[in-house]
Formats: sequence, structure tokens, C-alpha cells
Amino acid sequence: MRPWLVIILVSGCFGLTGCFERIVEPVDVFGNVKQGALYSSASKTIDDWYAVEAIDTQTFAINEPKSSQYNTSYLIVGDARAIVFDAGSGERLPGSRSMREVAEQYTDKPITLILSHFHYDHIYDAATFDGITLIDRPEIRTSIKNGVFTIDPWESLDSEWRSLKVAAIIADGNVMDLGGRKLDVLNLPGHTTESMVLFDRARNQVFAGDFIYRHLGGIIAFAPGSDLVAYKASSKRLLQLTNPDTLFFGAHGIPRFGRDWLTLLDSELDKIIRGEAEYRYVTHYLAPVIPWRVYQNGELYIYTTPLVDPPLLWSKWMLLVLGTVSVLACSFLHLIAHWSFATIGKKVGR
Repeated sequence: MRPWLVIILVSGCFGLTGCFERIVEPVDVFGNVKQGALYSSASKTIDDWYAVEAIDTQTFAINEPKSSQYNTSYLIVGDARAIVFDAGSGERLPGSRSMREVAEQYTDKPITLILSHFHYDHIYDAATFDGITLIDRPEIRTSIKNGVFTIDPWESLDSEWRSLKVAAIIADGNVMDLGGRKLDVLNLPGHTTESMVLFDRARNQVFAGDFIYRHLGGIIAFAPGSDLVAYKASSKRLLQLTNPDTLFFGAHGIPRFGRDWLTLLDSELDKIIRGEAEYRYVTHYLAPVIPWRVYQNGELYIYTTPLVDPPLLWSKWMLLVLGTVSVLACSFLHLIAHWSFATIGKKVGR
């Protein structure tokens, strides 16, 4: 097989991936808010990066409207101490203040850091805090050495190892008392195994991290630890704990939304698990070279990959990859055979 023919075949196989639909996110998810714009006219801009909005007198959304994924962390204040929920996207401008420094402008109470999960876009300023409070899971306990917990690149989807001092470990379902304000701590696996959600029952507020959010309509279930069955069980649990008037605060996109978004997610997860949901294959701006299996219902998109959705292994994409590998293998075998016969021919000719 001639080299030029191999190049044509390989290029053709990979060129076919362009036939996959490129996902077009709903343009009106943010309403009139564009990247870099304030989510609310009441927001206070800090360092030309943060937009801090008071949800109430003791609750603050620390938005990063110029970040690539519209990140939002939260400052939750009690009479005795405060919690910062997530530590920043890692995209802030050089010289700008850390998440801790921003939070300290709004409270003089001692601050506890809780990470909703360990992905890179939620942990950047974690080391600036005195320690982190972790959910009590066996794999987390075994990763704590001498009071230090290390987030490895596999967990963070990043290239760095991050060692963080552990302030406390809290069990699923326990209550954190901030003084005059209590938060239920929930471990809700699905997006990741360690995903944490905070529920203020008195104020009917749920701080959801990446478990559920309204970021360009997409729910991501693609990373190590993602589990659609666990996601469904967790969404059902959260529905049972909340009510139709509960306000949700996610880590990306629209900072607040209603319980109807959780109801829709729960319904779609149920269809996926029962094999009744329709899907298609797309490419996505977060990882344009990876095929995504996407389930869609209106503005809700649920993205999966082979890590959590084995049927994708038999998708058109995998057939293309296998076809490409087969072409390369046949070409290599052809070259070996050609070389072998040529060598034998020379020996016979002598």
C-alpha cells in the first residue's frame, strides 16, 4: 500500500468526525448577560474580575463573569463563623485578590473552606485558606497523610498535585452550625463521588456546586467518578429534601434557579437509566476532539462519555477509530511483508 494512499485513508477516517454535529448552546440561557458582564446591577466589581452579589445580608455569590465557565463561589455567614463554598476557577487576573481575600471583605468571622468537589475550576485558591473541610468517604480518608490531603491530577482534571491542610472531616447528613445558621452537609455522588451540596433548611437555599447548575444548559457526567445511576439516586434524594419553593445556587452560569430544573434533571436521568432517552453524538467546546453522547430535553443537556456510558464504545466514533487503527495496522503489515519478500527475492537472485 502506497504511503499517499494510507494518508488519504487516515485523513478520510478522521475527516468523517466532522460529520458529528457541533453542539449549539441555547443563546438565551443567560438572558442579556454576556461573558464579562455583571449578573446583577447590584453586583460589586472587585479587581475587574469578581462580581459579588448579596443574596441576602449573610449570603454572597462571588461570581467570576469573565471566567470561561462563568464560575460562582459562595460566602455563607453565620453569627459565629462563615463558609466559603469553592475556591475559584484559577483564571483570575494576575495581581487580583484570592477568593479568601475577597470573602474577608464581607465578613470578619473565621472562615471554613468547603470544596463542592475536586475539579480544577473549583480549587484554585484552596491553599490560601487555613484548611479545608472534607466529606467523610473511605477513599478520602486513605488519602490523608499527616493531616494533609492531596488532590491528584486524575481527580482535578489538571496537571498539578495539590496538597491541602485538613481542618475537619464531616459525615454525610451532618449539620454544620455557623451560629444562628445551620447547614445540612450532603454527599451527592453523580458528577463526582465526592460531590457536596449544602442545604440551609431555614432559608430554603441549596448550594449545589456542580451537582446541578444552569451553565449553557449543560450537565456534565464525563469525569472520573461520574456515575449516572448514582446521579439519579442523588437527584431523587435532593428532591425529597427540598420543596417547590427551594432556591438553588449552582457553581456555573445563572447563579440561582428553581427546583423545576432539578425535577427535569431527575426525569431525564431516569429515562437514560431505563434506556428510553434519545441521544445524539456531538462535539463540545470544552473538549472539541472528544465525541460526546448528549441527551437533550429543551434547554437541558446531559453530556456523557465512555467512562460512564459504555454503549458509546459501540458508537460511530469508535468504529471510525477502529477503522483508522485497522488501516494503519494493515499498512504496517503490508510494509513488513513487502520488505520480507524483497529480502527473500534478493537472496534467491544471488
